[in-house]
Order: sequence, then structure tokens, then C-alpha cells
Amino acid sequence: MPELLLGAARLWLALQVTQGGGVTGTVTDEESGVPIAGVTVLLTDLDRWSLSTEQGRYLLRGVPPGPQHLTIRRIGYASRTLHALVPPGGAVEINVALRRVPVRLREVEVRPRLVMRGVEDVERSSFPARAVTMAAARNHPLLSEPDAFLALTGGGVTMAPEAPTGVHIAGGASDQTAFLLDGIPVLSPYHAAGTFSAWNPDALDRMQASAIPSADAPDGLAGTVSATTRAPGGRYGMQGSVSNTQLRLTADGPLGRSGAGYLVSLRSGFPGAIAPPDESSYLRGGTADVLAKVRVPAVLGGHTELLLYDADNEFGASVVPEGVEPVAGALPRHLVKWHSRSAGAGWERPLGSGGTTARVRAWRAEADAMAGWTAHDGARLRLGADRHDIGVLGLVEHVSSGVTTAGAWVRRSTTAYRVMRELDGSSAMGSTGRNDLVVAFARHEFALRRDVLVGAGVALAGGTGRQRVAPQARITWEPLTNLVLTGAWARSLQHAQSMRNGESLAGAIFPADLSVGAGPSGLPVARSDLAMLAAAYRPRAGVMVQVHAYERRSRDLALVPPATGEPFATEGWITGDGSARGIAVEGAVSGTRFGVLASYAWQRVRFTFGDSRYVPGHGATHMADAGVIAFPSPTWSVRLGITAVGGRRATALAGSVEWEACNLLDRGCEFGGSPHYQPGALGRTRLPPYARVDLGIRKHWHVTLGGRDVVIAGFGTVTNVLGRMNALTTALDPTSGRPMMLEMRPLAPLVAGLDWRF
Repeated sequence: MPELLLGAARLWLALQVTQGGGVTGTVTDEESGVPIAGVTVLLTDLDRWSLSTEQGRYLLRGVPPGPQHLTIRRIGYASRTLHALVPPGGAVEINVALRRVPVRLREVEVRPRLVMRGVEDVERSSFPARAVTMAAARNHPLLSEPDAFLALTGGGVTMAPEAPTGVHIAGGASDQTAFLLDGIPVLSPYHAAGTFSAWNPDALDRMQASAIPSADAPDGLAGTVSATTRAPGGRYGMQGSVSNTQLRLTADGPLGRSGAGYLVSLRSGFPGAIAPPDESSYLRGGTADVLAKVRVPAVLGGHTELLLYDADNEFGASVVPEGVEPVAGALPRHLVKWHSRSAGAGWERPLGSGGTTARVRAWRAEADAMAGWTAHDGARLRLGADRHDIGVLGLVEHVSSGVTTAGAWVRRSTTAYRVMRELDGSSAMGSTGRNDLVVAFARHEFALRRDVLVGAGVALAGGTGRQRVAPQARITWEPLTNLVLTGAWARSLQHAQSMRNGESLAGAIFPADLSVGAGPSGLPVARSDLAMLAAAYRPRAGVMVQVHAYERRSRDLALVPPATGEPFATEGWITGDGSARGIAVEGAVSGTRFGVLASYAWQRVRFTFGDSRYVPGHGATHMADAGVIAFPSPTWSVRLGITAVGGRRATALAGSVEWEACNLLDRGCEFGGSPHYQPGALGRTRLPPYARVDLGIRKHWHVTLGGRDVVIAGFGTVTNVLGRMNALTTALDPTSGRPMMLEMRPLAPLVAGLDWRF
């Protein structure tokens, strides 16, 4: 009899576990009704917890049925303890309003762990996507100034050293990456000449790069880079920076007492401001970007956000290197311009009390580019490229025993691409068209067991001649509390492709995407299949080790490099395929006064067309970096960074070129010549390994102005402190006509400046 009772008890306990439900809800401010982020929601009986998101939402999965004690707390608010009755196999929603209370803290010296990429909660929650907060980007030992895109480098995300021309995710080309700013698509989000990302890091909260297509961006072939802007503060604040590369200014604060708020960001870059005025080889021009955001309570409940983003870029470069006679009739200087603008509105609110949330977003995104370029034969090329998108996204997310998402993404895209060859007055290439795209999607994620999470989804895309299906699946296993294993497979599509030549050196000053839409132009819809395995091990707080492995197969790619050696397509493209595989290992350690980052990646990237193949410039075989930041005192920090790249390939230039990355020693950036190559030489030049060591320092002070604490800091970085001469590519010597290595940045100060915040 006792054995029978014991067996029945074990069976009952097993049923309790397998029929576990969930607890979800929203935490808001009792006075204003505004959602509160960062609230700790604790199941005290089970010693389990969750943090609320920016929308105030929290979720605790796999909770055994029966009575539970729920404790909700956040500094600055009165804690609450509630009783919850969790039904078998279902979910209960508990919405909580917290009352503000003043907190008097005694003076203590606090030394938290340094915020570093890889050991943040945002990285843990988004895995296997790559995520980083801007707080961690400011402590990145390899960055002289915070840059939103460069902070993502590592793992399966790569960028070219010294002259990055795009973000490459899991071996994909940069023009195969989609970009989202608060869920609003952004086109051509790049600056150049010392400032890479066109998103002001002071206006951002966090960044994420994912190779798996999302509902917000189903048209990114290689993956998606998305940013979340900072939530407006409850009091007026300002921060900014001035250096030899840029000027940044960001302000935020409340609007009235209704819970509304604003965020405004301005930035300007001036690479030619300190260049010698009498030397034509220096790059002249500037960059600027503006971001404005308003968050207001919605009439129908929830909240509404309005976003406006605008970026401008204009550069002039010498047609010939110093000491070389110009071709008769050539333009005096190359001129390139590109502009990007996105505007959108988003609305989100919970529906009822059943764990359902509705989200609607509408946007308009546009980009235009022009170039007056002198080709290698002296012909004047006039380029004009425009893209205008208008779209809307609507989705519903339901949380119960799992998470179900369903909705639709609709976009109308109009593209125009024109190249005029002025030598004989003929039109070299022209393409215009409209592309209507409708994507319906559904996705479901559920717990197969307490330690196994399974997700599957499908997207159905139509509007380009025929319907296309893009399925995906993912499984996550957590065999230990500090070990997570993930496997995923996904198919992605892209209905517009760029006519920029990714192998041209001119991309260092003209990284704009030059889009042509699929359909009437004859451009195919590109397709990519990606398989990925990942593991993350966190043995203790502040320590992380991750491993990623992937394989990608792409079809129907519009390849510009095999068709022309100029910076952009002049007569068309060649349809081809791509393949990429790689593995990356990285680690991070964070202490109270130091942080360490290290990563190594191996990859094999190939593009094929007909019977030919080539290794693209971003397909270096080995990439490694390591860096440390240390705080010898609370106000001083020292950074040391090491970058190495091996197995680099380049396409040898057929003409003489002058190039040097931006640096203070030479007072600017240099670019001279009309870099071109013979298409048959793609990727055939092996370059020596690249290696660089950078050293930076920072000192900050606290001053009180108007009763506010103001932090002012000075910073500077010396790059390539060992003086190694790294090669960018090969070109012809302007005097002897023989091939020579085009050298990269010398030993020089890279950046110096001041920043402040209050």
C-alpha cells in the first residue's frame, strides 16, 4: 500500500510539471499609467524571476499549477506581494500598478561589474542573435568612439578594418542586410570618412544583429540589424561630444504631465575641416544625421511613438593622385552624395487580460544617391539612384502556454537607377519599376519540456509574379542553468538588390546602397537558406563563452563585380550564387575595474557565376580581435585593442590610386584616383596578414551646474602603435607603373575629443 501511494504521488508531481502554466502581465506607474521597465517580478516559492520590458511586460513560463506568491519590486517604488492561482496547463495575467515612494540611501561606494558586450542581460535574452547596449559600446576596448555598427563586430558579424563599407552577417554581402530603427526600415544607413554608422549612439539604447528573418524585416537576405532608441527620461537631459571626426548632441525629456516624452539627436561629421587647403588629395565634404522621437499615450490605450530620421552625405575626392597628370576632359573631382530619410509611427497595446498584444506600424523610407565620377578611361559618368518605400505592418501576439505571432507586412517600393556616360552622350544603363510586396506570416514558440523551447514559422510572400514560401524553425535546449544550445534553419528572400560594386575601393567613400527592384527590370528575387548552431556558456556572473557555426546557400544574386570594375553598375549585372560557412568563438570577462573581450572567426565565402567563382573582399578566412579596458581609478580608463585578419583577398587595381584612412597626424582622409580593375581579376590577389594595436585613454570630471551633476570627459586613441604597414590592396605606382601595395593607416592619433552629459 505505501508503494502504491508513493507511485501515485510521483505521478501527480509529474503531471504538475508537464501541465505547468505561465504568469504574464504589465507593470505600470500608478500615477501616470506609463509602463515601467526593469521591474523584478519574483516567484518567491520557486526562486524564479523575470524583468519587465520597455513596454512593462513580464513573462514567467512553466509555472506549476496551484497557489503562488508573486513579489514585484523596483527601486523608487513600493514593493507589492500578491497571491496568484495558476491554472493547470494555462496562463494567468496579472497586471500591477506600483506607487512611487522616495528612497533615502546612505552614502556607499558601489563598484558594479563593468558593463561589457556579451555579459549583459540583453545578450542573454536575444541569443543566438547578437545584441549590445550602448552602455557596453562605450566600454568597448576596440572603439575609440562609440559606433552603433562597429560595436556589433565579432561572431558572425564582420566588417572591413579601417575602411568599413557595410555590415556582413553570416558571410552575406552588406547590401543583403536590412536595417530597422525602432522597427522602421532605414535605407543606406552609412556614413563614411571616419564615422561609419549613421545612427547617433547617444540616441540609442541597444543594437541587435540577427541572421534569422523577423516579422519586422522579412526582406533582408543575410539578416537584420535593428536598433532601439532610448526612452525619453522623466527629467530634461542632454549629452554630446566633439572630436576631430564629429560633433554630437542629444536631448530628451518629458512633454507635459501626461506621460509623453521626446528625444532629439543631431550629429555632424567634418573629415576635411582640418585638411591642408592646398592639397587636392584630401577628401572634402561632410556628413549629418538627425533623429527625433516622440512618445505619447494613445487615445485607444497603449502608447504611440512617432519617429523621424534623416541623414545626408556629400564628398569630393581628387580624380588623380598627387604627381599624376589628369586625363584630358576629366572632371576636376569625383563628387558623391547620398541621402536617407525614414518616418514612421507605431502603436501598441494589450488586448483584454488574456496575454494578447496588438502592434501596428506604418512608415515611409526613401534614399537617393548621385555621383559625378570620372572612369578610368576619362569618361564622365553621371549616376542617379532613387528608392521610395511606403509600408505598414500589423501583428497580434498571444502569450499563453506558448507565444504565437501572426500578421502581415505590406510594402510598395519604387526604384529608379540611371547611369549616363557623358563622353559620347549615351545612356549606359537605366532601370525603373515598382514592386508591390505582401508578406503574411505566422510563428509559434512553445516549451516542449522545461528545458527545451521549440519554435516554427512560415512567411508567404506575394506580389512579384508568384508566391514564395520562407519557412523557419528553431530549437533551444538548456541542459544546465548556465548552458544554452540552439539550432536554427531559415529561408529568407530579398526583392530589391543593390547596384553598388562591393569590390570597388570607392566604397570607402561611397557606401550607399543603389537599389533596383525585382520584377519589370528583370532582376530576380534572391533566396538564401541558412543553417546555424550556437552555444553559450556562462559559468558565473560576468563571464561568457559563445560558439557559433553556420552555413549559407544563396541563389539568384545580382552580382555587379563580375560585370564592371567601376564603383557601380554601368551596363548591368550578372546573376550568380553564393555560399558561406563559418565558425566563431568569443568570450568576455567583466570585473569591477576591468573588462576583457576576445573573439576568433573562421569563414569561407564564395560567389559563383557560370563556370567562374571569386572570393569577395569581405571573405577573409581568419579574423581575430582582443581588447581590455581597465580603470586604475574611478575617473581614469585605459584601453588596449588588438585586431588581426588573415587569408585576405583583394582585386588588384589597374590604375594608380592614393588612399589613407582618416587620422590626426595627416590632418584628414586621403583619396585620389579612379580605382578600377579588370573583372577577370576578382579576388585573385593574396594580401599579407593584417595586424594593428591601438591604445586609448579617457579621463572624466564631475562638476555641479544649476544643481545638476555634469560629467565632462576627455579622450584620445593612438592607432597602430607598433607602426606596422598593413596593405589594403595592390595598385600601380604612379611613377614607375609597377604594382605596389597600397598601405593603410600609419602610426598616428586616430581620434581625440571631449564629451559631456547631464
